[in-house]
Amino acid sequence: MGQEVNLASEANADLDVKCPTDKRSFGAQLMRTMILTRESSLRSLRKNGLIEEKKADFSASDPTETEDLPPDVPLIPRHGSTVSVSIARYPANIEEEDRVRINTEFASAIRGILTEAYGRPPNRADVNEYVILRSGQGCSSCVCVTKPPTGHPCTQFTALWIAARLVVWALASERCDVRAGLDGGMVQTIFDAYNLPDVKGEAIESAARIMDCALPGQVLANWETFVKPLESPANQRTLSSRLFYRMDPVRHDIVVGRGVRAIVQSVIGQVTSHSYALGGGGGHSSSFGNLEPPEAKWYLSLNPSELSKDDKTGIKVKVPPRELLQRHKRVAFVGITHDKLAKVFRQVLEEDPDHKWDRILLFFLSDEKMEWAADSIVSHALTKRLSVNNPNGFDAIKEKNVEELTMQEAETILYGTSVEDTQDADKRRNEKIQSNKTLLIKAKAGARAELEELLTGKVRELRFLSYDRPFYCASYWDWDEWGGFIHVSPMIWGADPKTCPAMNYHWIGVDPGDDYVSYQDGL
Repeated sequence: MGQEVNLASEANADLDVKCPTDKRSFGAQLMRTMILTRESSLRSLRKNGLIEEKKADFSASDPTETEDLPPDVPLIPRHGSTVSVSIARYPANIEEEDRVRINTEFASAIRGILTEAYGRPPNRADVNEYVILRSGQGCSSCVCVTKPPTGHPCTQFTALWIAARLVVWALASERCDVRAGLDGGMVQTIFDAYNLPDVKGEAIESAARIMDCALPGQVLANWETFVKPLESPANQRTLSSRLFYRMDPVRHDIVVGRGVRAIVQSVIGQVTSHSYALGGGGGHSSSFGNLEPPEAKWYLSLNPSELSKDDKTGIKVKVPPRELLQRHKRVAFVGITHDKLAKVFRQVLEEDPDHKWDRILLFFLSDEKMEWAADSIVSHALTKRLSVNNPNGFDAIKEKNVEELTMQEAETILYGTSVEDTQDADKRRNEKIQSNKTLLIKAKAGARAELEELLTGKVRELRFLSYDRPFYCASYWDWDEWGGFIHVSPMIWGADPKTCPAMNYHWIGVDPGDDYVSYQDGL
């Protein structure tokens, strides 16, 4: 601890405030001294009857009351550009001591970059130009810029410059990688539990989420609230020679919160840097940025499929849980027989007999093409028998010329029958396919009748449709508006059609995207 200094005069006991000479807390104590000085003056005026004394009211604070605030703290909402940065990758097998050292040097680099820009080190009590926000983690930080330094045309430019400098610092260190997210919006001054000024705003949180989508070495910026203001004609005319950049023309829709999305662009360029702690650039122009697709680009964001689990086998089959049918009003199902759907609809109606749907479309595979599904089921059964009854069968096939083997010859090897019996095996296979086809057609007819009886009067538009195109399994949930999604199960050779892997396509951006639209058009 530093030596204690009495900042008050002996004539005024109200100002007997002791402040440690530690630089980290001096600014806070100085602000408190200013507040107490003002309070003392007000008490003197009241004592002399020059102003009317107010009654104490501790029931609620008046947001317009500024008596206890320093006069230089901006209270009105203002625009801020936020850069959220974090260390995205450490060296493999790093010791905890080295991790702490890198985090400390990362914080020192932020402090050095801001000192270079504004000509003085950061002061926690000064929120007029920027605020360093604590993230709760030693490896990440946010800087909200509310006033650009001399030579910078706008706050967006300053935030981008800070991001570029930190990415270059990490590259030069060769010990870590930094990623950054950029966003802008209105911020409001608040006071924290230590009675120090701070700022809050939606852009601060979204910048952190955008950063979380960035790859190591990548700088992502919100197109609407950051890139467009930055690239305005006025700002472009006064760009600094210390930073050259360009935006990736490809834009990505990413999720930045529950029900909230943002269109972002990657930024690349060159920045003039200096050395902080780990070496950080050495005072020369260095490249920064990464044009790879961000991790959470919306059409690559695969969410776990919501499927029902069979109580007996434990297998997740292609049947939606009732929660999905309860949430969505417009649903389309593309499949084979839909023989499991009635059970789920019945569960919804048993729980809520008055439940209604706006539109339900049911696409059944036509009778003529049902042989496709029957063949897939037989192939799946064959594969299953391979793994259960004859685990060495594949080794036997490997000893042969696989390209010259017919299906019957492979079946002969696997099941131990003679090659002369291949014609009988082919006949048995065809008979099995036809038998399965008949069963599937009957299951389809039964499912349609059951669904029609169950849903009549419960759906404004109920349609039963038949298709003869190559089949697949899919479900469409409010697919024609933002917030909808499409669940698709492509058919895989040898796999059970009811348990094939699946992929979800979500409409969470301004534009649903080409993949989503392709399935819309197909429907």
